[in-house]
Amino acid sequence: MKIAILTSGILPVPAVQGGAAENLIDFYLAYNNLHHLHDITIYSVYHPDVKKHPALQSSVNHYIYIDRYSPVARLRAKWHSLTHSNEYYHYQLEFFFERAYHKLRNQHFDLIILENRPGYALKLKNRLNTPIISHIHTDLVNPESPHVEALVKANEGFICVSEYIKSRIVSVGLPTKASVVYNGLDERRFKTQVSNTINRSSVGFNDNDFIVIYTGRVVPQKGVKELVQAIQLLLDEPNIKLLVVGGDNYGDSVSSNPYLDELHDMGRQMKGKVFFTGFVPYEQLPSYLSLANVAAVPSRINEALGMSAIEATAMGLPVIATNDGGIPETLEGQNHILIDKDGNMPQQIAEAILQIKEHDVDFKGNQLNPRFTKEVYAETFYKEIEQYGIR
Repeated sequence: MKIAILTSGILPVPAVQGGAAENLIDFYLAYNNLHHLHDITIYSVYHPDVKKHPALQSSVNHYIYIDRYSPVARLRAKWHSLTHSNEYYHYQLEFFFERAYHKLRNQHFDLIILENRPGYALKLKNRLNTPIISHIHTDLVNPESPHVEALVKANEGFICVSEYIKSRIVSVGLPTKASVVYNGLDERRFKTQVSNTINRSSVGFNDNDFIVIYTGRVVPQKGVKELVQAIQLLLDEPNIKLLVVGGDNYGDSVSSNPYLDELHDMGRQMKGKVFFTGFVPYEQLPSYLSLANVAAVPSRINEALGMSAIEATAMGLPVIATNDGGIPETLEGQNHILIDKDGNMPQQIAEAILQIKEHDVDFKGNQLNPRFTKEVYAETFYKEIEQYGIR
């Protein structure tokens, strides 16, 4: 098939600036480059670092870039907002869509795939006679979504990252196709061969410390404060310590805001029990995970899937996680403890840490489930999209 991919309009593909969805796009494009399955054109925002990326040399994947961040592009986007009101997304995303549509409209495609932007289908459906499906990474299509009936009808189907996300789409109550393709992980990065420069002593730990690790964005909805409060409840356990890896966002994380400041103040009061790294590049994540005894994913929201739990199990760690959303799907068959996010989370986390510490043999043996490898992800993705396209 000849396929067009519209990315989110925020980060570039290839994923030179990171981004979970962008990395996943890279995975299935690399698989296509290897097996020559389809002729794919990717519409992405531009970033200077993509210029020399080897992925651009592919004969089957073609990259078309949209300028979104230059002063001229920002001015044009602002003008777009003044002349087009009441659109589905923020005017900058709608500007990206219009520029991409201007480039793709005169080409023939058998299928258009929207990466986490199902609302683009509202316009495309009225402009092109091409099948449109959406790859949904977050809880964007549910009974509370704006114009949800029109949204579902404009998309011929949905590829969902979890059964939880699929259930949210199905709960709208309209007939539609929805299937699950679990996210993939590059398991080669999550092996025991990690950096020699990141070790317990360099971070501030002792060899006999029992380390709890959190990896991800440090924001209220991720439950990091509740995790720090759990460590407060364990002050009489001097060897139990917490390592918080991440910032408030991704590569543009800040070092200070009211929430971060509160967490750092709590940590200072515990004198050596809590360590914060700030944002770290993704390639360093396995090295930090290798320092830990247990991982915590104490999200206060219903996560679409929970890559942090998958990454931790890939490193052999037991996981303490909340029991809603897509997270439980990532832990099937693993040694873990699920807690109730609507209960007393700090107390539950503290009790779970002690249980794992005292019965560590019972919580060993975790490993990456094959369904979460990038190869299985890409292979399943292409099998699912074959039911669409070429009318």
